[in-house]
Amino acid sequence: MIVLLDPYEERGGGQAVLEELLRVVSQSSHSVAVCMPAQGRSRIEIPQQVLQGEFDDIEQLVGEEKAVVLVSNANAGHISVLRIAGALRRKGVVCKTVAILHNYPGSRLRTSVVKAVLRKFDNAIAVEPGLSSLRPDALIPSWLSAAPKISAPLYLATSRQGVIKSFARPDPSKGMHLLKDIYLAMERIGFTCQVALGDPLESHRGYVNKLKSDLSPWLVSGRRSAEWLNPGDIFVVPSIYGEAACLSAQEAMSRGAFVVASRVGLMPYLSPTNEGIRTFALGDTSSAISVLQDVCNMTPEVFLSECRGGATEMARRNLRWFDEVSNLLFSWDLQMPGSLVVRP
Repeated sequence: MIVLLDPYEERGGGQAVLEELLRVVSQSSHSVAVCMPAQGRSRIEIPQQVLQGEFDDIEQLVGEEKAVVLVSNANAGHISVLRIAGALRRKGVVCKTVAILHNYPGSRLRTSVVKAVLRKFDNAIAVEPGLSSLRPDALIPSWLSAAPKISAPLYLATSRQGVIKSFARPDPSKGMHLLKDIYLAMERIGFTCQVALGDPLESHRGYVNKLKSDLSPWLVSGRRSAEWLNPGDIFVVPSIYGEAACLSAQEAMSRGAFVVASRVGLMPYLSPTNEGIRTFALGDTSSAISVLQDVCNMTPEVFLSECRGGATEMARRNLRWFDEVSNLLFSWDLQMPGSLVVRP
Protein backbone atom coordinates (compact mmCIF):
# COMPACT_ATOMS: atom_id res chain seq x y z
CA MET A 1 0.00 0.00 0.00
CA ILE A 2 1.22 3.52 -0.85
CA VAL A 3 0.20 6.33 1.53
CA LEU A 4 0.97 9.98 0.73
CA LEU A 5 0.90 12.47 3.61
CA ASP A 6 0.77 16.28 3.55
CA PRO A 7 0.03 18.59 6.53
CA TYR A 8 -1.05 21.72 4.65
CA GLU A 9 -4.57 23.15 4.47
CA GLU A 10 -3.81 25.52 1.59
CA ARG A 11 -2.76 24.80 -1.98
CA GLY A 12 0.80 25.56 -3.01
CA GLY A 13 3.20 24.06 -5.52
CA GLY A 14 3.78 20.95 -3.38
CA GLN A 15 0.05 20.27 -3.21
CA ALA A 16 -0.27 20.70 -6.99
CA VAL A 17 2.46 18.06 -7.32
CA LEU A 18 0.63 15.80 -4.87
CA GLU A 19 -2.56 16.14 -6.91
CA GLU A 20 -0.85 15.02 -10.10
CA LEU A 21 1.07 12.22 -8.35
CA LEU A 22 -2.19 10.88 -6.91
CA ARG A 23 -3.69 10.86 -10.39
CA VAL A 24 -0.78 8.85 -11.78
CA VAL A 25 -0.43 6.29 -8.98
CA SER A 26 -4.20 5.76 -8.73
CA GLN A 27 -4.21 4.33 -12.25
CA SER A 28 -2.28 1.28 -11.04
CA SER A 29 -3.54 -1.81 -9.20
CA HIS A 30 -1.78 -0.67 -6.00
CA SER A 31 -3.79 0.43 -2.98
CA VAL A 32 -3.30 4.20 -2.57
CA ALA A 33 -4.31 6.55 0.24
CA VAL A 34 -3.78 10.24 1.03
CA CYS A 35 -3.67 11.71 4.54
CA MET A 36 -4.01 15.47 4.96
CA PRO A 37 -6.38 17.97 6.62
CA ALA A 38 -9.91 18.08 5.21
CA GLN A 39 -9.45 21.65 3.95
CA GLY A 40 -6.25 20.64 2.18
CA ARG A 41 -8.01 17.72 0.52
CA SER A 42 -10.73 20.09 -0.66
CA ARG A 43 -8.10 22.17 -2.50
CA ILE A 44 -6.90 19.31 -4.73
CA GLU A 45 -8.53 16.78 -7.03
CA ILE A 46 -8.39 13.30 -5.50
CA PRO A 47 -9.28 10.31 -7.71
CA GLN A 48 -12.31 8.38 -6.50
CA GLN A 49 -10.35 5.16 -5.95
CA VAL A 50 -7.87 6.83 -3.57
CA LEU A 51 -8.64 6.34 0.13
CA GLN A 52 -8.49 9.59 2.08
CA GLY A 53 -8.43 10.82 5.66
CA GLU A 54 -6.66 12.91 8.31
CA PHE A 55 -3.21 12.10 9.68
CA ASP A 56 -4.91 10.52 12.69
CA ASP A 57 -6.93 8.26 10.38
CA ILE A 58 -3.92 6.43 8.99
CA GLU A 59 -4.29 3.29 11.09
CA GLN A 60 -7.90 3.00 9.95
CA LEU A 61 -6.89 3.59 6.31
CA VAL A 62 -4.12 1.01 6.50
CA GLY A 63 -6.55 -1.54 7.98
CA GLU A 64 -5.23 -5.09 7.63
CA GLU A 65 -2.29 -4.10 5.43
CA LYS A 66 0.95 -5.63 6.68
CA ALA A 67 3.27 -3.35 4.72
CA VAL A 68 3.04 0.31 3.61
CA VAL A 69 5.18 2.86 1.81
CA LEU A 70 4.75 6.19 3.65
CA VAL A 71 5.50 9.22 1.46
CA SER A 72 5.95 12.63 3.13
CA ASN A 73 5.10 15.44 0.69
CA ALA A 74 6.28 18.48 2.71
CA ASN A 75 9.12 19.46 5.04
CA ALA A 76 6.55 20.51 7.63
CA GLY A 77 5.19 16.97 7.80
CA HIS A 78 8.43 14.94 7.88
CA ILE A 79 8.62 14.58 11.67
CA SER A 80 4.95 13.56 11.88
CA VAL A 81 5.46 10.92 9.19
CA LEU A 82 8.39 9.43 11.09
CA ARG A 83 6.25 9.36 14.24
CA ILE A 84 3.42 7.63 12.37
CA ALA A 85 5.86 5.08 10.93
CA GLY A 86 7.08 4.30 14.44
CA ALA A 87 3.53 3.75 15.70
CA LEU A 88 2.69 1.44 12.79
CA ARG A 89 5.89 -0.55 13.24
CA ARG A 90 5.06 -1.12 16.90
CA LYS A 91 1.81 -2.69 15.70
CA GLY A 92 3.71 -5.06 13.41
CA VAL A 93 3.27 -3.15 10.13
CA VAL A 94 6.35 -3.03 7.90
CA CYS A 95 6.95 0.59 6.85
CA LYS A 96 9.21 2.17 4.26
CA THR A 97 9.53 5.95 4.68
CA VAL A 98 10.11 8.27 1.72
CA ALA A 99 10.47 12.08 1.76
CA ILE A 100 9.82 14.20 -1.32
CA LEU A 101 12.13 17.22 -1.40
CA HIS A 102 10.25 20.15 -2.92
CA ASN A 103 12.11 23.25 -1.75
CA TYR A 104 14.99 24.72 0.18
CA PRO A 105 14.63 25.72 3.86
CA GLY A 106 14.74 29.48 4.37
CA SER A 107 17.53 29.64 6.96
CA ARG A 108 20.66 27.83 8.13
CA LEU A 109 18.87 26.62 11.24
CA ARG A 110 15.97 25.17 9.24
CA THR A 111 18.42 23.59 6.82
CA SER A 112 20.25 21.85 9.68
CA VAL A 113 16.98 20.58 11.14
CA VAL A 114 15.68 19.32 7.78
CA LYS A 115 18.97 17.52 7.07
CA ALA A 116 18.86 15.80 10.45
CA VAL A 117 15.25 14.70 9.97
CA LEU A 118 15.86 13.46 6.43
CA ARG A 119 18.63 11.15 7.62
CA LYS A 120 15.96 9.16 9.47
CA PHE A 121 14.02 8.39 6.25
CA ASP A 122 14.69 5.24 4.24
CA ASN A 123 14.74 7.20 0.98
CA ALA A 124 14.33 10.72 -0.39
CA ILE A 125 13.25 11.90 -3.85
CA ALA A 126 14.22 15.34 -5.18
CA VAL A 127 12.28 17.51 -7.63
CA GLU A 128 15.55 18.98 -8.92
CA PRO A 129 19.24 18.00 -8.60
CA GLY A 130 20.33 20.79 -6.24
CA LEU A 131 18.08 19.49 -3.48
CA SER A 132 20.44 16.56 -3.01
CA SER A 133 22.39 19.02 -0.83
CA LEU A 134 19.77 18.23 1.84
CA ARG A 135 20.38 14.50 1.54
CA PRO A 136 23.31 13.39 -0.65
CA ASP A 137 21.85 9.99 -1.55
CA ALA A 138 18.47 11.42 -2.61
CA LEU A 139 17.11 9.91 -5.81
CA ILE A 140 16.98 12.43 -8.66
CA PRO A 141 14.45 11.58 -11.40
CA SER A 142 13.96 13.88 -14.38
CA TRP A 143 13.40 17.26 -12.81
CA LEU A 144 9.81 18.13 -12.07
CA SER A 145 7.71 19.38 -14.98
CA ALA A 146 4.27 20.93 -15.28
CA ALA A 147 1.10 18.95 -15.95
CA PRO A 148 -0.47 18.72 -19.43
CA LYS A 149 -3.71 20.47 -18.48
CA ILE A 150 -1.90 23.83 -18.46
CA SER A 151 -0.17 23.40 -21.83
CA ALA A 152 -1.51 25.72 -24.54
CA PRO A 153 -1.51 25.14 -28.32
CA LEU A 154 1.64 26.82 -29.59
CA TYR A 155 -0.15 28.56 -32.44
CA LEU A 156 -1.92 30.76 -29.88
CA ALA A 157 1.32 32.62 -29.10
CA THR A 158 0.63 35.21 -31.76
CA SER A 159 2.17 38.42 -30.42
CA ARG A 160 3.42 40.30 -27.39
CA GLN A 161 0.41 41.35 -25.32
CA GLY A 162 1.91 44.38 -23.59
CA VAL A 163 0.94 42.91 -20.23
CA ILE A 164 3.21 41.90 -17.35
CA LYS A 165 1.73 39.52 -14.79
CA SER A 166 2.74 37.71 -11.63
CA PHE A 167 1.03 35.41 -9.16
CA ALA A 168 2.24 33.63 -6.04
CA ARG A 169 1.48 33.06 -2.38
CA PRO A 170 2.05 36.19 -0.25
CA ASP A 171 4.92 34.53 1.65
CA PRO A 172 8.23 36.44 2.03
CA SER A 173 10.12 33.71 0.14
CA LYS A 174 8.15 34.55 -3.01
CA GLY A 175 9.62 38.07 -3.16
CA MET A 176 6.35 39.71 -4.19
CA HIS A 177 7.37 42.87 -2.30
CA LEU A 178 9.87 43.50 -5.12
CA LEU A 179 7.07 43.99 -7.63
CA LYS A 180 6.15 47.53 -6.58
CA ASP A 181 9.36 49.08 -7.91
CA ILE A 182 9.42 46.75 -10.92
CA TYR A 183 5.85 47.56 -11.92
CA LEU A 184 6.26 51.30 -11.46
CA ALA A 185 9.23 51.26 -13.82
CA MET A 186 7.50 49.11 -16.44
CA GLU A 187 4.29 51.16 -16.36
CA ARG A 188 6.35 54.27 -17.15
CA ILE A 189 7.35 52.70 -20.48
CA GLY A 190 3.80 51.73 -21.36
CA PHE A 191 3.19 48.23 -20.04
CA THR A 192 0.06 47.13 -18.16
CA CYS A 193 0.90 45.30 -14.93
CA GLN A 194 -1.23 42.88 -12.90
CA VAL A 195 -0.66 40.66 -9.86
CA ALA A 196 -2.76 37.98 -8.15
CA LEU A 197 -2.08 36.66 -4.66
CA GLY A 198 -2.91 33.21 -3.32
CA ASP A 199 -3.22 32.08 0.28
CA PRO A 200 -0.09 32.03 2.49
CA LEU A 201 1.08 28.64 3.73
CA GLU A 202 2.40 30.28 6.91
CA SER A 203 1.17 33.18 9.02
CA HIS A 204 2.71 36.48 7.92
CA ARG A 205 -0.17 38.87 8.66
CA GLY A 206 1.89 42.07 8.80
CA TYR A 207 3.77 41.21 5.63
CA VAL A 208 0.58 40.26 3.78
CA ASN A 209 -1.25 43.46 4.78
CA LYS A 210 1.64 45.68 3.65
CA LEU A 211 2.01 43.69 0.44
CA LYS A 212 -1.66 44.13 -0.45
CA SER A 213 -1.39 47.85 0.25
CA ASP A 214 1.77 48.30 -1.84
CA LEU A 215 0.42 46.26 -4.74
CA SER A 216 -3.15 47.62 -4.64
CA PRO A 217 -2.85 49.54 -7.97
CA TRP A 218 -2.21 46.25 -9.80
CA LEU A 219 -4.00 43.70 -7.64
CA VAL A 220 -6.62 41.46 -9.24
CA SER A 221 -8.65 38.78 -7.50
CA GLY A 222 -9.76 35.28 -8.38
CA ARG A 223 -7.17 34.77 -11.10
CA ARG A 224 -4.37 32.80 -9.47
CA SER A 225 -4.15 30.06 -12.08
CA ALA A 226 -2.22 29.31 -15.23
CA GLU A 227 -5.38 29.89 -17.29
CA TRP A 228 -5.14 33.59 -16.39
CA LEU A 229 -1.99 33.82 -18.50
CA ASN A 230 -2.23 34.46 -22.23
CA PRO A 231 0.28 33.57 -24.93
CA GLY A 232 2.48 36.61 -25.37
CA ASP A 233 2.20 37.82 -21.76
CA ILE A 234 5.36 38.42 -19.72
CA PHE A 235 5.36 36.62 -16.37
CA VAL A 236 7.57 37.72 -13.47
CA VAL A 237 8.82 35.32 -10.76
CA PRO A 238 10.59 37.43 -8.07
CA SER A 239 11.25 34.63 -5.51
CA ILE A 240 14.18 35.25 -3.18
CA TYR A 241 14.57 31.77 -1.65
CA GLY A 242 12.89 28.39 -1.29
CA GLU A 243 12.15 27.76 -4.97
CA ALA A 244 13.24 24.52 -6.60
CA ALA A 245 11.37 23.54 -9.78
CA CYS A 246 8.90 26.49 -9.62
CA LEU A 247 5.78 25.13 -11.28
CA SER A 248 4.34 28.62 -11.81
CA ALA A 249 7.23 29.51 -14.12
CA GLN A 250 6.79 26.26 -16.02
CA GLU A 251 3.03 26.79 -16.25
CA ALA A 252 3.63 30.26 -17.69
CA MET A 253 6.08 28.95 -20.30
CA SER A 254 3.65 26.15 -21.18
CA ARG A 255 0.99 28.79 -21.83
CA GLY A 256 3.24 30.60 -24.30
CA ALA A 257 4.15 33.42 -21.91
CA PHE A 258 7.71 34.76 -21.58
CA VAL A 259 9.18 34.27 -18.08
CA VAL A 260 11.47 36.74 -16.31
CA ALA A 261 12.59 35.16 -13.04
CA SER A 262 15.05 35.57 -10.21
CA ARG A 263 18.14 33.37 -10.44
CA VAL A 264 17.04 30.75 -7.91
CA GLY A 265 16.50 26.99 -8.02
CA LEU A 266 15.99 25.56 -11.51
CA MET A 267 15.16 28.92 -13.02
CA PRO A 268 18.42 29.35 -14.99
CA TYR A 269 18.07 25.84 -16.42
CA LEU A 270 14.39 25.57 -17.39
CA SER A 271 15.32 26.03 -21.05
CA PRO A 272 18.68 24.67 -22.24
CA THR A 273 18.56 27.15 -25.13
CA ASN A 274 17.40 30.03 -22.86
CA GLU A 275 14.29 30.40 -25.03
CA GLY A 276 11.25 31.93 -23.38
CA ILE A 277 12.98 32.76 -20.11
CA ARG A 278 15.55 35.22 -18.73
CA THR A 279 16.81 35.50 -15.15
CA PHE A 280 17.90 38.41 -12.99
CA ALA A 281 20.05 38.78 -9.87
CA LEU A 282 18.41 37.53 -6.69
CA GLY A 283 16.41 40.27 -4.92
CA ASP A 284 17.70 42.98 -7.30
CA THR A 285 14.89 45.13 -8.72
CA SER A 286 17.28 47.09 -10.95
CA SER A 287 18.46 43.85 -12.53
CA ALA A 288 14.86 42.71 -12.98
CA ILE A 289 13.88 45.98 -14.68
CA SER A 290 16.92 45.81 -16.98
CA VAL A 291 16.09 42.24 -18.04
CA LEU A 292 12.42 43.12 -18.60
CA GLN A 293 13.44 46.05 -20.78
CA ASP A 294 15.68 43.75 -22.84
CA VAL A 295 12.75 41.40 -23.37
CA CYS A 296 10.51 44.31 -24.32
CA ASN A 297 13.08 45.46 -26.89
CA MET A 298 13.05 42.12 -28.73
CA THR A 299 11.55 42.23 -32.18
CA PRO A 300 8.04 40.72 -32.33
CA GLU A 301 9.41 37.85 -34.42
CA VAL A 302 12.14 36.96 -31.91
CA PHE A 303 9.77 37.30 -28.96
CA LEU A 304 7.21 34.99 -30.60
CA SER A 305 9.89 32.45 -31.51
CA GLU A 306 11.20 32.37 -27.94
CA CYS A 307 7.71 31.94 -26.43
CA ARG A 308 7.11 28.99 -28.73
CA GLY A 309 10.55 27.55 -27.95
CA GLY A 310 9.92 27.72 -24.20
CA ALA A 311 6.50 26.10 -24.54
CA THR A 312 7.97 23.33 -26.69
CA GLU A 313 10.61 22.58 -24.03
CA MET A 314 7.97 22.36 -21.31
CA ALA A 315 5.90 19.97 -23.43
CA ARG A 316 8.96 17.81 -24.14
CA ARG A 317 9.63 17.20 -20.44
CA ASN A 318 5.99 16.96 -19.41
CA LEU A 319 5.10 14.38 -16.74
CA ARG A 320 8.41 12.49 -16.88
CA TRP A 321 9.07 13.15 -13.17
CA PHE A 322 5.64 11.81 -12.18
CA ASP A 323 6.05 8.65 -14.23
CA GLU A 324 9.51 7.95 -12.83
CA VAL A 325 8.48 8.62 -9.21
CA SER A 326 5.35 6.47 -9.50
CA ASN A 327 7.47 3.61 -10.88
CA LEU A 328 9.79 3.95 -7.88
CA LEU A 329 6.86 3.81 -5.47
CA PHE A 330 5.38 0.80 -7.27
CA SER A 331 8.68 -1.09 -7.15
CA TRP A 332 9.13 -0.37 -3.43
CA ASP A 333 5.56 -1.47 -2.72
CA LEU A 334 6.15 -4.74 -4.56
CA GLN A 335 9.32 -5.36 -2.56
CA MET A 336 7.60 -4.95 0.82
CA PRO A 337 7.24 -8.22 2.82
CA GLY A 338 3.74 -9.62 2.62
CA SER A 339 2.74 -7.47 -0.34
CA LEU A 340 0.01 -9.04 -2.48
CA VAL A 341 0.05 -6.34 -5.17
CA VAL A 342 0.11 -7.50 -8.78
CA ARG A 343 2.34 -5.46 -11.04
CA PRO A 344 0.17 -3.24 -13.25
